[in-house]
Amino acid sequence: MDVKFLSASQTQSTLIALVENCESMQWAVAWATENAVFEAAMKDSSKFEHFVVGTHMFQTQPEVLERAAALAAAAVVPPTGDLFHPKVYLFRNGQRIRCVVGSPNLTKAAMIRNVEASVLLDGSLDDAALVELSLFVAEAWKGAEDISHEFLFRYRHQYAAKTAARQELIKFADVRPPSKLNTKRAPHDMSWADYLVQVRSSSHPSAHLFKERLGVLTKARALFVTGIPYAKWNEDDRKLVAGTLGRKKSQQLGVDYGLFGSMGASGTFANLVIEAPTGLSHALDFIPLMCAITQGDYDRYCKVFRAAFDQDGRVGGLPTATRLLAMKRPDAFVCIDSANRKDLCENFGVSPSTTNLENYWQRIIEPMHGDPWWRHPQPSNAADAEIWLGRAALLDAIYYTPR
Repeated sequence: MDVKFLSASQTQSTLIALVENCESMQWAVAWATENAVFEAAMKDSSKFEHFVVGTHMFQTQPEVLERAAALAAAAVVPPTGDLFHPKVYLFRNGQRIRCVVGSPNLTKAAMIRNVEASVLLDGSLDDAALVELSLFVAEAWKGAEDISHEFLFRYRHQYAAKTAARQELIKFADVRPPSKLNTKRAPHDMSWADYLVQVRSSSHPSAHLFKERLGVLTKARALFVTGIPYAKWNEDDRKLVAGTLGRKKSQQLGVDYGLFGSMGASGTFANLVIEAPTGLSHALDFIPLMCAITQGDYDRYCKVFRAAFDQDGRVGGLPTATRLLAMKRPDAFVCIDSANRKDLCENFGVSPSTTNLENYWQRIIEPMHGDPWWRHPQPSNAADAEIWLGRAALLDAIYYTPR
């Protein structure tokens, strides 16, 4: 038996040539998408003895399965149980057997873009390894399922729903260790139990109390769940959520609404809240109240938030933008202001002076999504569940430094 190494650039042309010149073929692949090799195989689909396609991780395109469903030789491995992960392309011409085995799946990326490696085995029925590969594909086909209408319906629905999850898998968040050593726990090192201890024990004598913070988040949540747009709230409620009530008005019934960033009662942002809140309201509409938030949601929020400001060179900055975000979705955003910027940024391993609205998602939010305390499921205990619903915003309780 001859063995030849195939580089990534050789794999596609080799497979197409083998399809065109063989008498029959047996394939077992983990994933498949529409590509030149698949198209060549479909033109000569009558040559298939067995064609087995896996669907784990929802990488295989529904369109491939729909087209393959017309073939009696085609079968599918459902996306459950042990991972189906072979890449075997076997071809027969009489007694001669040639087989490509290696890393390339039957996908467009594998054929033209990925770094892949495989070998071409060229032998006959006298070669035990080639016969065993043929038996392997045949056994995989026997254990697979027909590509039925019912399977296609279920798979197509879930494939679309898992698009965002597949995109998340290719991201490599910029997670960094603390840039400076200090006595406060770094967010990436905290478990949920650690986080609870840090949040509940963060009451510096001159800092704001933990229960007061929960009171702010409870009030903000009550306003947003009404479904009434921010611009249509009464003025005091808009100020409360924006942090622009002013020092005296912020103190109400044992709750300081200046927590999580007091933005001041005057200035461009405060005037917008009073006189022209529509732009801020439209920006907040891009942030969903319940479901997962994507970077696209955040980017759209930022674009409209900036556009809400006057055209005289003044723009909304990180503190004002993240104050509103933390009030609407305290589970997902933390306000960065002058009182927490230094410790929070340094514990996330980023520069306080260069962290801004443009890089806030990459530097703070995306790395946070991988932290054990943030990923912890919602607790059944009511007190802990209340903290969990505001877990991102409550980082302020850990990194707040009284001025």
